[in-house]
Amino acid sequence: MTAPLQAILDAELARGNRVLDSGEWPPLCDLFVLLARPFHKRYPLSNGLAYEVIGDPHYWKAEYRHGRECLACAF
Repeated sequence: MTAPLQAILDAELARGNRVLDSGEWPPLCDLFVLLARPFHKRYPLSNGLAYEVIGDPHYWKAEYRHGRECLACAF
C-alpha cells in the first residue's frame, strides 16, 4: 500500500476500525481495502491523495485514492 494510504490505514486500525475486505477492484484499483466502519476523521490530502464521498450503500461510504490503490470505508 502506498505510504499516504498506509498512514490512514494505520491510524484507523489504531482507533479500532478493522479491515472488512481487500483485493482488487478492476479496472480502477489494483489494491482495494474496505474498512468495517466509517473513517474516524478527514485526513489531510497530500500530493496525489484524493478523497471522495461515494455514499452508495451497495458499495461504500467514502474512499481515499492514491494512484491505483483505494482505501474505502463502509457505512
